[in-house]
Amino acid sequence: MFNFQNFDEVFPEDPDCCYDANLCQAITSNKKKMQGLFIEKVMKDIGIKRPPKLYPPKDNDTLRNLHKEVIKSNSPEQHKISILYYVLLHLDAPTGRTDQSTNFARSTFMPEMYQITMNGFWHMDQMEFENAIEYLTHPSLIPTYCEDILEILARNSKDDHRLALAYYHTVKPALTNKSSTECLFVAIAGVSVTEAFHFSRAQAPNTHRHTFEMLISLAIHNSPAETVADRSVELVNLPMSAEEEEWFEEYLLHGDGTRLKKAKDTVLFRRMATGKFTESLAVKPSNSRSISGLDWSSLARGVESGLGPRMNV
Repeated sequence: MFNFQNFDEVFPEDPDCCYDANLCQAITSNKKKMQGLFIEKVMKDIGIKRPPKLYPPKDNDTLRNLHKEVIKSNSPEQHKISILYYVLLHLDAPTGRTDQSTNFARSTFMPEMYQITMNGFWHMDQMEFENAIEYLTHPSLIPTYCEDILEILARNSKDDHRLALAYYHTVKPALTNKSSTECLFVAIAGVSVTEAFHFSRAQAPNTHRHTFEMLISLAIHNSPAETVADRSVELVNLPMSAEEEEWFEEYLLHGDGTRLKKAKDTVLFRRMATGKFTESLAVKPSNSRSISGLDWSSLARGVESGLGPRMNV
């Protein structure tokens, strides 16, 4: 009968096996980029102290010690089996087959949901995110480390937020920390200013204002050059409440937003977009250069002329 507690039965192909130097270097590089590996989280959760000392196993002694620590941990057998299965996935990878991991899963009667979960974590640690979410959004799974997964997907997506949003909308995790909420918000705002605005409104009061101010910065300062104009127009035309209107002007005229390029311009355009023409004259734009013969001074005179007697109302 197969005994996973016996090292030589788990690693029958080569009793002196370990991870080669290139693999260890790649794992360490990914760990730095992601600020930690999912296999380390799993190891910590089953009570293994200082996982970085054991993983990745650079030599056979380290691999044997890893196996020993897993076996002696005070955790359910399926959790121990899951970690050993993950280790075998790396040993299978160079061959392009899954012989060792598949045989191990079959011999230990490893439930499919554990295999799916560990494959998802393995692909996350490989930074193969598309493959990872195919596993981690499987309907049979109980979501685990959701906020960590979401943050890594968002932070490593550059300008493509599809994976982070696909994971969020499929799993629908409850977000409990500020960091994961902000990462999700950046992803939403990257796709739609309006959707991010409504997401912001659904947050607690303090978070509402914080994310609303984030949205202003993301729209006018962090948008790609080819979309910044459209996103800025979308921003100044949002259906803001009176309170949000105050936050908007406070942030751009007196708060941290004053450091943003085009901060005053954005306030000016918002006032004009909402019909506050008299108030708009009080804002001097950051750049008054002439464009096609038109500058702010001439535009302001036109607004004053159009308002006529209403200027003094």
